[in-house]
Amino acid sequence: MYIKTADEADQDGSKQFLIFAGVFYPAGELSKLHTKVAELRKNYGYEPQDLLKSSPGTKPDQVSRDGHKDIKNDILALAAETGCKVCCYVTPHAIAKNQTLEKKLQYGTNTLLIKFEQFLRENQCDAGMAFFDQTTDYSQDQYLKEVFDLGLEFPNGRRKKLERIVAIDSTSIGQSHLTSITDIVVGAFRFVANEPDKNVVGKILTQSLEKIMSGIMEGNTLNASERGLCIRPKKIDHPDHQADIAAFRNRLEELSH
Repeated sequence: MYIKTADEADQDGSKQFLIFAGVFYPAGELSKLHTKVAELRKNYGYEPQDLLKSSPGTKPDQVSRDGHKDIKNDILALAAETGCKVCCYVTPHAIAKNQTLEKKLQYGTNTLLIKFEQFLRENQCDAGMAFFDQTTDYSQDQYLKEVFDLGLEFPNGRRKKLERIVAIDSTSIGQSHLTSITDIVVGAFRFVANEPDKNVVGKILTQSLEKIMSGIMEGNTLNASERGLCIRPKKIDHPDHQADIAAFRNRLEELSH
């Protein structure tokens, strides 16, 4: 079994891309993940009710900037060590600008659920549980119940039940250490995608994310397309938007070496 927790970043349109990512946690590693994050929190000076998040603005006063950077790097390494996998949904705000925020988040939710179901099937897992960061940007609880009860709805009105996902719910930062790991993974991908002028840090983060990216091995190369990296919409006709996506893909390729 795997547990997925997902979170979004830069959904307000202030950056180039909306990022929505889910981390797939092996159930057999949950105890280790919980214990190790608790140890890291203590070692870096986090108090019990301090939030452990990616954004520097959330850093507790008693934790140094270097400490905050180092604990995030340790968290990414822990995710790789325990066999966690990540799926990142990316959509340009320039394309999605005519969609409501509700629709943007629902589309991201749908994609991550489909890809989690695919991951479970391809890894011969009979069951998984999916959790999304709690938001008031739309009627999330109602939507998740609808998806669980009726299945995902496609543009033609057809619905498809998720056969291997046995629970869909919301959660919040601070309710488990998994949500902290997810926030840090999402924050790392957000930095890579939306801070193109900061390639020194971007390169370090990209190489950490590569170790946990879901994908299919083709020889010695990981193909993350439509597994760990899902760019939407799939079909982009406008030349300027095509160029933006090509530049994004090229940057990821450059940072990975």
